[in-house]
Amino acid sequence: MLAIIDIGDEDEQFLKDAREFARYHEAHLTVAILSAIQTPNYALAYAQPYFLFSDYLEAVKAKQAKVTKIGERDGFEVRTLSDGTGSVLDKAPVQARYADLVLFGPADAYADKSLRRRLFENITLSSGRPVIVLPPQWKPHPFTHLAIGWNATRESTRALGDALQLAQPGAKIDVLLVDAKPSTTGHGSEPGADIARNLSRHGFEVTVHALSSVGQNESEILVDFARRHHADLLAIGASAHSRLRELFLGGVTHDLIDGAPLPILMSH
Repeated sequence: MLAIIDIGDEDEQFLKDAREFARYHEAHLTVAILSAIQTPNYALAYAQPYFLFSDYLEAVKAKQAKVTKIGERDGFEVRTLSDGTGSVLDKAPVQARYADLVLFGPADAYADKSLRRRLFENITLSSGRPVIVLPPQWKPHPFTHLAIGWNATRESTRALGDALQLAQPGAKIDVLLVDAKPSTTGHGSEPGADIARNLSRHGFEVTVHALSSVGQNESEILVDFARRHHADLLAIGASAHSRLRELFLGGVTHDLIDGAPLPILMSH
């Protein structure tokens, strides 16, 4: 597993949660410290920005030393990727490809929330690996009840497959469809029936829930259902709206990037 943090001090709880999650699943854990360096203007190299830049580099070193000390004690690997913003965003998905699962903490676990969001987008859409956002102080336990946001797309299919890798045999699965309509190219004549049949053949206890948004935010509907029905995990497909200049996650994915009361798995 690969846990992503930045150089701030807000991630103490997330580091504990990531270690516990990895231990529970008997997984090797790598903690990646990612920082985007704002290179100072050369014309101001000997003015205040220069000293701020030097202070930033010292902060990166201090963070690396602190986390490395914890890693030596608790048995996880530490990597630091400190480069210009563009390079960090390009290199992060590559690092993620060498893990089976990428862990993010909630937005409050990061000093640079803008960088976290952009890293999340790039890793989710470009790494080919599933990403889980852990809620604070969440205690790992068997995934015996999954909620799946299903819209019959390639992305939701990928998220379902990744979530099943974590599910206990015979787990309960709630397939959640929001405003689903019959379609020859998507849901079929009876939305949810075909995927429920497939999951049942694998021994899972499946229930299809046709939900109506009635003007509500779809992400709120999914999270509220998963929370009220005590699901262990909510899995959704991550869709991209545009790849011009930057990556933008659309719809439900964008709304859930910052975290939720339960673990959220996203795949692309």
